[in-house]
Amino acid sequence: MMSLLISLALFAQTAEDPPVQPDAAAETAPVSDPGAEPVGEPPAADIDREAMIAELNAYLNDIGTLRARFSQVAPDGSLATGVLSLQRPGRLRFQYDDPSPIRVIADGTTVAIEDQALETVDRIPLRSTPVWWLLKDEINIAEDAEIVGMAREYGFFYLTLRDPSGEMEGEIMFVFAEPSLELREWYVTDALGEITRVSLSDVETGMRLDPRLFRIPEPEDRRDSRRGR
Repeated sequence: MMSLLISLALFAQTAEDPPVQPDAAAETAPVSDPGAEPVGEPPAADIDREAMIAELNAYLNDIGTLRARFSQVAPDGSLATGVLSLQRPGRLRFQYDDPSPIRVIADGTTVAIEDQALETVDRIPLRSTPVWWLLKDEINIAEDAEIVGMAREYGFFYLTLRDPSGEMEGEIMFVFAEPSLELREWYVTDALGEITRVSLSDVETGMRLDPRLFRIPEPEDRRDSRRGR
């Protein structure tokens, strides 16, 4: 279940992995095929790093609320879908479609995975998950993360990050559609080298979201839910 928490971020190669050549990257369309295998970091182009970071910071900080459909490809190749709800700062919910019993909720300080079938809730600090970089009150990529790489190719901009503190293991790559730099998908490689991919579609921003979406259920809540209350 912890791999679900890690999947709330993006793709990256482990430090030991060799870079993938451009022709391999060209075979993958970042959003159109959510079941495709992730690619390595695309080749670098001439990029004004400071200007790109400023644009990305502005885009991400402008997101107050967001709702989208998501497709998640797990390390074993299995596909899950559902609805993502996000409210900055600190709040997020992945509501998986049936028959999955899983819900992933961030309430501002904690990220929890609820398995309604097993009646369990696993929790870890929000700061130790990759979604921290999306949910901060004030996002500053250059200060918040170690920038491993930037690349531009096939109409997409790729930003690869690593946690400089070492609290989050692995590397993360966000994929933004140009020219508007809309976040389209992300991949993450966890501490075991396993990769999870999340792609977004039907993205909406600026709506009002029910605060109850971001409440982590306690045992009493789960009992009431099963009784239909």
